[in-house]
Amino acid sequence: MTDTLSPPQPQQARRRTKRRRSRLGTAAFIVLLVALGLVATGVLPVRDFLERENAVNGANEQLAEVTAANALLAEDVDALYSEQEVERIAREQYGFVRPGEVGYVAVLPDQPDADVAPVESEPVERDERTIPQMIWDFITGNDLTGDG
Repeated sequence: MTDTLSPPQPQQARRRTKRRRSRLGTAAFIVLLVALGLVATGVLPVRDFLERENAVNGANEQLAEVTAANALLAEDVDALYSEQEVERIAREQYGFVRPGEVGYVAVLPDQPDADVAPVESEPVERDERTIPQMIWDFITGNDLTGDG
């Protein structure tokens, strides 16, 4: 018996090559799965982040609009506390007069009540579709879109 190694048989060499290829294929598959997992977990949070960023931007725009409206209302409130504005409102809405002035109210007897306006009715649109057409439009949803 000799301690030297004998050259590998061609069949054994093929088996080793197949094993290496299968191991490489398995390793490549595992790396691919891990990469796909990382991409999936990396992409979805980015999408959530972008959606939240858009929501924050929308809320900031809304806040700016509300702040501008509040500033206008604050100016109106400040104007209401001036003596000229109080006098104007008292004269226009409540008929107040200053001492020494005479207030007049004009009443026209022949005119109808200005508060009561005649009611004008709008013509009713008639649906020219038949009942089976209306049922079909209801089932298909065409009655909601106005296509029917």
